[in-house]
Amino acid sequence: MIIGKLPFKSDMLRELNKIAAKKGVKAGTVQVMGSLKRARLSFYDQKIRAYRELDFDAPHEIVACAGNISLRDDKPFVHLHLAVSGSAGIVVGGHCLQGCSVFAVEFTIIPFHGEAPRRVVDNDTGLLLWEKPLYEG
Repeated sequence: MIIGKLPFKSDMLRELNKIAAKKGVKAGTVQVMGSLKRARLSFYDQKIRAYRELDFDAPHEIVACAGNISLRDDKPFVHLHLAVSGSAGIVVGGHCLQGCSVFAVEFTIIPFHGEAPRRVVDNDTGLLLWEKPLYEG
């Protein structure tokens, strides 16, 4: 398990990707808690197969943040979904984008061993999804 605190004013997603690469994590799970100075999220519009970006240029508390690490173009790729609340307590969420500025963020990464999932474009959805299911049940 890898735990730590992200640097003040750093980009949350960029830092987590740097940590995964530095520690050689090719597959795993990620959990994050804390608060952001600024949040950037996106929502995938299934009808037009494109992301709509949502910018929140104000402090937000992280209500929930979970994700995974897999390989994209043979490099560790952190994929996060993030729910945050502003000063009015209204929760918004979506796909975490670069541009989430850290105020105070702690993280936990749990590496997996074995074959790492690889992200490729899925023809059915247009999304970057795992190339093949690894679940054998």
